[in-house]
Amino acid sequence: MEITGVTTTKVSNESWGEFVEFPLLTIMNKYDEYRNVDGSNPEARRKWMGPVGDVVVEIETDTDITGVGIANWATGAIATVIDETLSKLVIGEDPLQREKLWELMYRATLPFGRKGIAIDAISAVDTALWDIAGKEANKPVYELLGGPVKDEIPCYASNLHPVDFDTLEQEALEYVEKGFDTMKMRFRHGPEAGRAGMKENEKIVATVRDAVGDDIDIAADAYMGWTVRYAKKMTKRLERYEMAWIEEPVMADNIEGYAEVREAAPMPISGGEHEFTRWGHKDLLEKEAVDILQPDVGRVGGISEMKKIADMAETYDIPVIPHAGTNPTLHLIAASTNAPMAEYFPIPEWYKEQQDGDSTYADAIFENPPSPDDGMIPLPDSPGVGAELNREALEHFALE
Repeated sequence: MEITGVTTTKVSNESWGEFVEFPLLTIMNKYDEYRNVDGSNPEARRKWMGPVGDVVVEIETDTDITGVGIANWATGAIATVIDETLSKLVIGEDPLQREKLWELMYRATLPFGRKGIAIDAISAVDTALWDIAGKEANKPVYELLGGPVKDEIPCYASNLHPVDFDTLEQEALEYVEKGFDTMKMRFRHGPEAGRAGMKENEKIVATVRDAVGDDIDIAADAYMGWTVRYAKKMTKRLERYEMAWIEEPVMADNIEGYAEVREAAPMPISGGEHEFTRWGHKDLLEKEAVDILQPDVGRVGGISEMKKIADMAETYDIPVIPHAGTNPTLHLIAASTNAPMAEYFPIPEWYKEQQDGDSTYADAIFENPPSPDDGMIPLPDSPGVGAELNREALEHFALE
């Protein structure tokens, strides 16, 4: 088999709907113009995110098999790396030689890569190569990763944006009714909001805990919006709520800060969503910076690198709960004894009522996005990654 072509499609984040306008704490809260803590500045995130959302890569072969991969965020730059560098490395090669091709791509981009855009691009191509391998073998990718160790995949509900407290309470109850036994919310404030912000952050957690009771695990995402000092104070304040974890409390590169927060915090600390490759995650593990590792398959280097990270983390007794429960991620979780659950982004009923439909981004450009039942996602059974593109939607959301 031989790779004959590589194409990229840039996709607008307009397909994400109004979720990018909801109030929540982000890494940019430090600056007034990019802060949206109460819904009064709905364009705040779009200002720094820009118009692009994801890049879809399709790898064609000299057979009738085409592999599909995806990466996100700096989509224009990612597409350029794929089009101008990675495609030249893989065209003419055997797509089943994934280790060789990963190494070629990593070495070729090292002068401008190692992290960030170059690894995002490699992630998309690598995932497409695994998709080809699964389709060629007529098996789901998890069968190529050693076979499933689960009959179905537990997932947690990841949404709970703090739009208002009544809505937050009702949404939390909705997820309990749908069978989720773990859910994650978002904070609103960082150090710039002072003690008043701390009180409101606590109220967010208290609202969800009071709504769901003590039998449901709750977590919260700070999205790198805190300092070490603030995180230590905030985690201590939240001790009474017995949280499953607090996610990304400080800047991703502040690994020593992560370790300091983890040492002081009365609940588990998670991170790794914005880390790259096995070497970046090795630093988190060696420096005892996290209790839970959260690599993103579209950011770490694809399925190949995710597998190595999950296996490495197991030797440190650190579980892997990947960021974003996309189709490729589900295969890694299905085949890993060290990945207990997937992240799932449900669409709350209050939001559906405001929209003409209830499509998410995944619903929009893929024919068969993951769909849980009673908090469990069935194992994918189609060959490859199982992500079939909706051509009409892809064309609709495509950027020039």
